[in-house]
Amino acid sequence: MRVETKPSLLDTIFLSEKRKNLLLLLKEEGPKSDDDIKDAFDFPWKSITPQIKKLIDCGLILEDNGIYTLSDMGTVIASNMQFFLNTLSIYEENLEFWFDHDLSSIPFHLLTRIGELGKVQIMERDPDTYLVPEEITKNIVDSSRIMAFIPAFNPSYLLYLEFLEKCIEATLIITKPTFEILQTEYNSDSPYIKTNNLILNKALIQYKQEMKRILNNKASNFLVYEGDLKPISIIVADKIFVLSLLDKKGRLETEFLIASEPQALKWGEELFMYYKERAKPVSASFYSL
Repeated sequence: MRVETKPSLLDTIFLSEKRKNLLLLLKEEGPKSDDDIKDAFDFPWKSITPQIKKLIDCGLILEDNGIYTLSDMGTVIASNMQFFLNTLSIYEENLEFWFDHDLSSIPFHLLTRIGELGKVQIMERDPDTYLVPEEITKNIVDSSRIMAFIPAFNPSYLLYLEFLEKCIEATLIITKPTFEILQTEYNSDSPYIKTNNLILNKALIQYKQEMKRILNNKASNFLVYEGDLKPISIIVADKIFVLSLLDKKGRLETEFLIASEPQALKWGEELFMYYKERAKPVSASFYSL
């Protein structure tokens, strides 16, 4: 007696690129006719019809007068399949970055949605400088707002002055050690760093004055984060999301992950808000010193 076994849904979907891509096509673009499907895949119709039949037999696709749509079950499966494929893609295309870096500063609920970053770019800055790469700065200068979590102030972050002078909303999270240095700077007549170089000393004094302008600007929103887990930096603006992480040994890294798709910007904002909700506003008394 011959026993026929029905193929699993997993095999039905992933053992055929045509079936997988057809499900994704119907999910993204909705119902399609025979001609629509032929145009989309550029395959002979006779090679596609057996794949459509298998999907219909499994209850994933419905057919009505030559129009094919996803069933309710097919819609759920295709949506989750897309989510899974996006997750695989973001890791596979940037495997070295994800493998080398400590991901513990990214909350699990966002890690499970890492595929929302879409197409990302990995950029390396000069390890001998603290300058933000031009690729990043040119994408944030025309933004209507900026949100950033940075580990320490350095001259490159005076870019924020341009935002504040235009009264553009700028929210900045700093770490407690950085905040303590700023308090010392704010109350001191001389810079926190002292050198025997007159030119450098003059530059440091000017830098301190610029920092005071930032701290006193009404458009700025400063918060202090005191937790242990933290990324190196997060920047979210209208057109760009930038993330920098420590490596697995807790060392500073020189690589930035850059994304710009709408879902990536939303993901980046959620990551920033996660830290903002765990940070404390800088006391008003600080500004009156």
